[in-house]
Amino acid sequence: MKKLVCDRCGKELTGKDDIEMALEGQSAWATAARARGAEPRGIFPCENFIRCDGEMQLLK
Repeated sequence: MKKLVCDRCGKELTGKDDIEMALEGQSAWATAARARGAEPRGIFPCENFIRCDGEMQLLK
């Protein structure tokens, strides 16, 4: 089973649609992160990004 887990706060997303949407937006997130001078650590920002500054990692 695949899931997305935040590398800072630990929030998990396990829904198939949530994972597919995040994977589709992966390149846009990487471009946005690089534009602000950071190297992306994950594939998408965490839902709590403003508070935790975390990024979602894909785990199998």
